Amino acid sequence: MAERTWGYWTEHKLEMLKEYLHAFTTASARAGATIYLDLFAGAAQNKSRSTDDLIDGSPRIALSTDPPFTKVMLFELPAQATALDTALRADFPGRDLTVWEGDCNRMIDPALAALAALNYAATFALIDQYTAEVEWETLEKLAAFKANRKYKVELWLLFGDGMVPRGLAADTPQAARAFEERVTALYGTDAWKPIYAARRSQQLDGAGLRDELVNLMRWRLENVLGYARTHTFAMKNTNGGPLYTMIFATDNATGDKIMADIYGKAAKKRPLMQAEARALAKAKRERDGKEPEGLFPPPVRDVPVGDLYQHEPPWPPYGTQDSTS
Repeated sequence: MAERTWGYWTEHKLEMLKEYLHAFTTASARAGATIYLDLFAGAAQNKSRSTDDLIDGSPRIALSTDPPFTKVMLFELPAQATALDTALRADFPGRDLTVWEGDCNRMIDPALAALAALNYAATFALIDQYTAEVEWETLEKLAAFKANRKYKVELWLLFGDGMVPRGLAADTPQAARAFEERVTALYGTDAWKPIYAARRSQQLDGAGLRDELVNLMRWRLENVLGYARTHTFAMKNTNGGPLYTMIFATDNATGDKIMADIYGKAAKKRPLMQAEARALAKAKRERDGKEPEGLFPPPVRDVPVGDLYQHEPPWPPYGTQDSTS
């Protein structure tokens, strides 16, 4: 039985991943090979928080993608790596699959070295961290892996703009300092500090802080690592509160167009998914005896269509001479 549960937003994210991976391998047919990297692979399956149904995690989605990936590489900590490897090999026998056991930031060098002969392959990396676990040096290595090729590794990065401020406001000075070091390692710079200082002095509100933190990461992906385009999609809870942002980075025009289209459809669909998730959660609480049964189920019809997705480029980071913030 799965130990964790996922909210509707995780299911929404996985739907987008499934759609993009199918489009990615289809569009990459002429590349000769395709590689999927999952730096925080997690469990093969988990439960829906609303229904208790089992849901495939990103490793199973990648291995189920058709056309299939030539090679799948997953990274997971020792506590889960063996179980993940065993489960996947049982369900996907014969696949070219490697589960790297350990911190992805430490294992990325041997993993990419093992892929050196395949650096011509179209490569996609999911970086589904929790808050600030991946290091900028790891992103640099991914971006440089195909340095002599036309396109870099595509990145889809969970950026915890709704969670990073909580870590920075830790209960003890020691914990706060430790988390500050993690954030600096995430960005590869301390350029985030003026943003956080502006929030503490109330020059920025909470939304402004989140926007600037996301923007700084996008700006660095484009201007430091050289990606041509980044797209963002804000994941929200059932009440519309901010959770995290999925940042997509590519220098492939086809990938750019496909993900922009997926983000557009996801933005339109989100209000309905939120309403359905609220209704399912209420029904589950009633079944579990945690809430009295209502006379009428929460309405999910006539939910307005979500906002249209529009790409906007990142602006100069907050606090720089040319910043328009």
